[in-house]
Amino acid sequence: MAATQRCSIVSLVGLLAAGLTLVPVPAASADRVLQIFHADRFVLDLAIAKCRSSECPIQVRLRRANRVVDRVTLLVAAGSQRAKAEIVDAVWGADAGLKAWATGEENSYVSTAARLLRLAPRTTALLVSQQYGFEHLKRNHLVIVPRAGKLTIAWKAVEGAGPTWSATQVIGSSPDRREIVYFHGFYDPEDTAERLDAVRLTFHAASARLRETALPTRTMPLYLLKLGIHETVAQAREARSANPYCLTPQWILDASRFRAGAGGRAIVGSLYATRAAAEEAARSAKSCLPDVTASVETWTAAP
Repeated sequence: MAATQRCSIVSLVGLLAAGLTLVPVPAASADRVLQIFHADRFVLDLAIAKCRSSECPIQVRLRRANRVVDRVTLLVAAGSQRAKAEIVDAVWGADAGLKAWATGEENSYVSTAARLLRLAPRTTALLVSQQYGFEHLKRNHLVIVPRAGKLTIAWKAVEGAGPTWSATQVIGSSPDRREIVYFHGFYDPEDTAERLDAVRLTFHAASARLRETALPTRTMPLYLLKLGIHETVAQAREARSANPYCLTPQWILDASRFRAGAGGRAIVGSLYATRAAAEEAARSAKSCLPDVTASVETWTAAP
């Protein structure tokens, strides 16, 4: 299945439930604030700045006492200040259910989602993700930390060329310390299994940077959702293509990577950072496709 089809399906039910909110263009070409986040004594704005020619920079701005003291311009600019809300789904590239702000259509389309999290007891960050493009959607991700009255980029990732996909997921039960898992994959167009990997992002206070650790580990496993095992990659692709509405978020994974002696068979499924997320995806798949066999396995070590 083409990467375009996999990335372009958005939950209509979620959109209708949330409603489409238009952000009107002001009479004057002033900055347009899309969302406001409160981080300790600072305020963070997600905003579309004043347009210059055909570009309107999308920025994260740090405010203190109603004064902008620093700003970070995101990689992809908007084509106008007119934005509408959309709901992040399983293939968007951020935590499902978030509100994102979309501008433009087709080649001018860009959508931006941001969420506030506490990386350490005294460190709050803004995790920002963008999805953009038309036939081949791309994504970038950025973690921004207010520090000493400035905005510090603690981590960033940009998808490379080809049929790529990436996503960030916030995990952790403590409100004083959350972590991020970054998934990145490649939809191989040939008759080979697709590749999906994950890293854990952990905050290092001294450098104000996030450090990457490949997952899974013995202390932090990943969870594999299996929706069918097939003798060949081609058969697995056919099974996914036969149910595009239900199986679009799923991958064709090499079974031998997860199961010793699997003989190179292909799994239709995906990886998740938490068992709860994997089980929720299993329930969603069963609801959409009642006859599918869904199981969740703990994966503790990569070969």
